[in-house]
Amino acid sequence: MAKSEPETMASRVEECPGYKTAIQRQPGINAKSAINQVQNIPEILEIILAETDMRTLLISAQRVCRTWLNLINKSPSIQKALFFTPIKESEWGMEETTPNPLLAQTFPSFFPVKGRPEYYRFNFFDLTMTKDASTMARFVRDEASWRKMLVQQPPISDIGILHISHGKGGDSAGISNIPADKKKQTSGYDGLRMERLFELLLFSDQVQFFRYTKTRVYWSTEEPISFDESYQNINDEFHRLIRKFGLVFFTYKVVQCSRRMGNSPNSEELVREDIEELRGEIIRFRGSWPAYDPQNP
Repeated sequence: MAKSEPETMASRVEECPGYKTAIQRQPGINAKSAINQVQNIPEILEIILAETDMRTLLISAQRVCRTWLNLINKSPSIQKALFFTPIKESEWGMEETTPNPLLAQTFPSFFPVKGRPEYYRFNFFDLTMTKDASTMARFVRDEASWRKMLVQQPPISDIGILHISHGKGGDSAGISNIPADKKKQTSGYDGLRMERLFELLLFSDQVQFFRYTKTRVYWSTEEPISFDESYQNINDEFHRLIRKFGLVFFTYKVVQCSRRMGNSPNSEELVREDIEELRGEIIRFRGSWPAYDPQNP
């Protein structure tokens, strides 16, 4: 039977090594002994590791020894720092929420970026996973750690959805929301994981890449949010959604101009098809776009 990722990682190093550090230069202090003393006090080691950057915790620190691996995987504070375990709003202590910084580097199109143009459109090209086939294969694995990460602390519980269709008769909008956690009803409060957000944009029929279409993820942490896509009542609904949910999945299309011409997909669609094929599954979010009703949003 194949070993799990934590088991494989733990088997590589049985004992924490004695690193050569500046502490060796202090008379009468044995570096290995001092380091071992720290490791033997879990509370101190936990504090140190909790202040370590996320990438080091995920990639390097867990390979040091079994003690570190077990502590990182079992420590509530470290798991919260890694955005695996939700932080309750009552223990957050700050007004502003914090998007996952590691995911923001890896999936920039999904996250707020300072100075982003008003008419920015979501795309797959700036994702780390699209660099080459081997990188993409590693990213789409079910056990990939990014899938389990919360996109924000404290977590987002629901995703606001706004779809605008522009036609000769004017604009119409579909406004709704979907739960961030599909198992939320049975497992209790959890929050929006990156897997959920990623597959929503990857497989949604409303995400199209034509000249007169647009897709974007809006966050309440963006400063300022410039949204002027349609009539005033629809703009008002957008700001209501962003205040309520903290994240809005927005799509827009001009009906008479966004029909696919022929069977030749553009480069964006080809990238999406590559990811879909590697995932080996199709998740469609059809039927989630209700008619816009300002009296019953």
